[in-house]
Amino acid sequence: MEKTVPSITVIIPARNSRNTLAEVMAPLLAEITDSDEIIVVDDRSGDGTGSLAREMGARVVPSTGRPGAAGARNSGAAHAKGDWLLFVDSDAVAPAGWREKLLSRVKEGCTAVQASYSPRAAGEGAATFYKNFYYFYTFTRRIKTRHIRGCGTFFFAVERMVFESLGGFDDNIPGATVEDADFAARLAGAGHRILLAPEILVFHLREYTFPDLMRYDWRMMVSKTLYFLRRDSSHGSASVSMASPAEMKSLLLGAPGIWLIPAGLAAAAEWSPGLWIAVAGFLLVAAGHAAFWFSAVRRGGLRGLRASLLTLPDLALVLPALAAGCIRFLGGRRY
Repeated sequence: MEKTVPSITVIIPARNSRNTLAEVMAPLLAEITDSDEIIVVDDRSGDGTGSLAREMGARVVPSTGRPGAAGARNSGAAHAKGDWLLFVDSDAVAPAGWREKLLSRVKEGCTAVQASYSPRAAGEGAATFYKNFYYFYTFTRRIKTRHIRGCGTFFFAVERMVFESLGGFDDNIPGATVEDADFAARLAGAGHRILLAPEILVFHLREYTFPDLMRYDWRMMVSKTLYFLRRDSSHGSASVSMASPAEMKSLLLGAPGIWLIPAGLAAAAEWSPGLWIAVAGFLLVAAGHAAFWFSAVRRGGLRGLRASLLTLPDLALVLPALAAGCIRFLGGRRY
């Protein structure tokens, strides 16, 4: 009898994730079938993550590669039996109906499927709201195409045979930074495409303080710079964002614009045109972010307003992080 419904192996890389794992696994377990499986990759946890996963019915395997997200995902994929691999982060909660929504996209004939962030944010902090709503807005408003340039492994599905043919994720990449961008570029370089599924809205449990957010974004920007500098022709087109450069005009306008504001204000003390430079800088930032600010306030009220203000320090990180990445690369760093 011809097989019409592909089987799915859900792979959850987990390191000291006991506090979030039960909430993450519950909606996955509720919808998997007998042909599916859930593999939790215990990446050297010390809090009983593996024991909890077993109690809930997951198959638990150790991470045998290098520590980090890339090595853990590869370890899980090595044990997978499903036709499709679904990578889910240990703090990412899938929505009800996720399996049906995923398979409806698979039926469109794609090689990989990418879910979206939910606009819902954990806790009450502005930094957490900003982080989640920024990605939700990018997925649902800025990206205009059905197929995207990058992927985010918080909820990302790919055909197992294709994943294996590409050698999986590059476990030379430390932590959870650009291993997904690197894989997406190699996927595109091999002639495959990633289909965006904005109807699969994934809720993230992680909360951020302002310092947490700034450290995370700095690390990501530096890693993306190193990735872009070390990549070669085998990696296809650059994939430092899921959106195309045209869709990320907010960043392209805002990163230089944010620095024109203090520069212009400083110059205005002795040079009257300096004030106009500051105004021009603000207009560049506003041109790319006004719609985002409005949407954030409409969605989150006062919390959304406070989150909107975080675009300013976040944009201010871009050029220094770019410079730091270049300096590290010239000093011999590749990862």
